[in-house]
Amino acid sequence: MRWQKTKEWISTSWARAWFALTPEERKFIGGILLIFVIGLVARYLYLKSEKPEPFTPAGLERTAP
Repeated sequence: MRWQKTKEWISTSWARAWFALTPEERKFIGGILLIFVIGLVARYLYLKSEKPEPFTPAGLERTAP
């Protein structure tokens, strides 16, 4: 019985903490998350459009076929 109450409290503690925030704090956290997501999308688009260059180690000659 005691474990059940503890489990229930842990599963809802994040929701209680979220609703305990003021609107300004929620906007601040939302802004941070938005900046993070924009950064991830920008990195994805940059890496997707980047053209791979063939790797040629120094000291090896190119051989003609």
